[in-house]
Amino acid sequence: MKPFYLLLSSIIFYTSASCQNSLYKDVLVNKILRQVSQNLNSLKSVRYDLKRELNYSSENYHNETTWNSYYDFQSADTIIGFKYQIEDEMAMQIYNGTEKFELDKKVKTIKINDQPNQRSFSSSSVFYNSIITLKNVLPLIIADKTIAKAIDDTLINKKPYYLITLHLTKRRMQNLGNGFDAMTTKSNLIYKIIIDKTNDLPFEVLQINNKNEDFIKTSFTNLNINSPTPPEFSWYYSTYIYEYKPAVQKDLPQLISVGSLAPEWTLPLYDKKENIALRNFKGKVVLLDFWIKNCGPCIKSIPDLNALQQKFKNEKFEILGINSYDPREDIIWFCNKHKPKYKNLMQGKEIAVKYGVTGFPTVILIDKNGKVLYSGNSLEKIKNEKMIEKAL
Repeated sequence: MKPFYLLLSSIIFYTSASCQNSLYKDVLVNKILRQVSQNLNSLKSVRYDLKRELNYSSENYHNETTWNSYYDFQSADTIIGFKYQIEDEMAMQIYNGTEKFELDKKVKTIKINDQPNQRSFSSSSVFYNSIITLKNVLPLIIADKTIAKAIDDTLINKKPYYLITLHLTKRRMQNLGNGFDAMTTKSNLIYKIIIDKTNDLPFEVLQINNKNEDFIKTSFTNLNINSPTPPEFSWYYSTYIYEYKPAVQKDLPQLISVGSLAPEWTLPLYDKKENIALRNFKGKVVLLDFWIKNCGPCIKSIPDLNALQQKFKNEKFEILGINSYDPREDIIWFCNKHKPKYKNLMQGKEIAVKYGVTGFPTVILIDKNGKVLYSGNSLEKIKNEKMIEKAL
């Protein structure tokens, strides 16, 4: 019996040690996050270079952007609790606590919003996984016991860093860090935050998932804490109005209305050396689906469109996908991946303008005589109201 007791003692000791080690790591990760949060929330100002890399290999998309960002946290009475100046080669965005304006360096124009609201900031991509995000969201993460956290050591260019992993499941950190957005994706989101051990400040945020290799990486370099404030007059839009002219706000075209005669067009198929005209389908009910490659709702609608094509395959009904501006190579990649079972056409930008399409996807249902029965983005409305059956 003695060997059995020795084995049991070993198991109990190992289990106890593992639990203690796990508990120690939980305490340590929260301790580090608290220190980072404290450091960020004690800043009076900060300047840094922000680099964001979007790599969606599953969608054949890659993009990199770099901004120089300056934040002033001494104006806590503003809508968002800070002022900022954010600049890249093409543009400069400024919020002085009252007005929010943007300079387009290329065409020398200025857009001014003298009454910005919270939403005009929260939707801005310059804040995505930024210092601002972490400054506001870390206290929420520390307090949330449902978030699985882990901590490791790592080296970057022989310099030591903490690597903290956060499993947020189907939640995304909001741009301003005031909470989390619920996600409807099949994948779970995982955040990896790299923290500089020398100053307990963030160096990088890596957003990945548990289904594929897609990632968003945001890096903070040339971090300058409590840096000098930009010149006073740089905060006022009146400083720039002699060099920058007001941007002309173009009125968006109106989407083609129900009862209108659908404009005629001729477009090439993406996969054949053949052109197709709308008049070729006279006597049929036609559903036009305007789409672009990098559009989640466009992808999501394909199974429903395939189902409609299958349901009415023996009827006088046709679905035609119209890509607005993507190159043929991207359309081939998209169709090979997502497998629409209906004809798809390319070079549809001018046609989209004729139909008043400004967002994607947009669907237009046309009757046998060429008149519009529905225009909008709700395929569900077409299905639920049985518009196709009635038109046939």
